Amino acid sequence: MKRIALLGAGFAYMVLLIEALRAAVTWWQGELPQPGWTDMALIAVLPVLIWIWWRYLSPFGKDCQKCALPPEPGRRP
Repeated sequence: MKRIALLGAGFAYMVLLIEALRAAVTWWQGELPQPGWTDMALIAVLPVLIWIWWRYLSPFGKDCQKCALPPEPGRRP
């Protein structure tokens, strides 16, 4: 049950991130002259979504130096 909940949360997060990016790009390009409240809410929450992505989900986030280090000499992986 926990796995299904995590998959559902991950799916919801990715849909929210993609929709926020879509709304921000259309607003930035001027194709959205009068954005609705949902578009403005998505644009407002976009920095938080990007921070979550960069901090916890991206390979460049937290502890990225540990992942990039070569193995120590004499130790087998």
